[in-house]
Amino acid sequence: MRIIIVNGSPRASGATGQILSRIRGTIQKMDANMEIEYIDLAKIHMNFCTGCASCYSSGVCPVNDELEKLSQNIETCNGVVLGSPTYASNVSGQFKILIDRGHFVFEQLLKNKACFSVVTYENYGGKKAMGIMNDLIRKSGGAVSAKCLMKLNHGDMALNAHRNKQIEKQCHRFLRRVFQKNPLSPYERLMSYIVFNAGIKPHVFKNESRYKGLMAKWAAKGLFS
Repeated sequence: MRIIIVNGSPRASGATGQILSRIRGTIQKMDANMEIEYIDLAKIHMNFCTGCASCYSSGVCPVNDELEKLSQNIETCNGVVLGSPTYASNVSGQFKILIDRGHFVFEQLLKNKACFSVVTYENYGGKKAMGIMNDLIRKSGGAVSAKCLMKLNHGDMALNAHRNKQIEKQCHRFLRRVFQKNPLSPYERLMSYIVFNAGIKPHVFKNESRYKGLMAKWAAKGLFS
């Protein structure tokens, strides 16, 4: 079993990174056999999406960088932990590039995957940023299996006894769902069905010539059944 943890903060060792590192250590203690890959978006080479839509027609993004490899690894893992600080009531710029480039919604990158969302904030907008992250997860076919929304003053210690206990509780929830064949709740299954079958599919079928590469990926994943 393999889990990927993505730190979307521009500060690898900031509050978000400290919490994600604690999650990694906690999961490793709970399951010593779990393979965990930890990615700091601030440390990898990634470019902006150019809006060329080549990924839809050919199935391959022409921007060949480390973000494409990360997207492929997310597709094949068993669970994902996504973390971001809150900037202007939204996720970080680094995390937004991951959203734009990650093939999440149209390719259903998180289909039937357990996901753990982590958001830090200081004053305002944390709930909105968390909503953006969880909406991405669910519209990409995934399950919000655990979540941590942490309010911190800038410069405060990110971890304390109370937060460590909260992290441990959420890690237990997340791991239980990772081992389930379909971790989605009834609401998430319904949402996933509506988003894909009533929203994405009709649009793609109306423009088949533009989405040949995408449809080939759907076929490989068995999404036509």
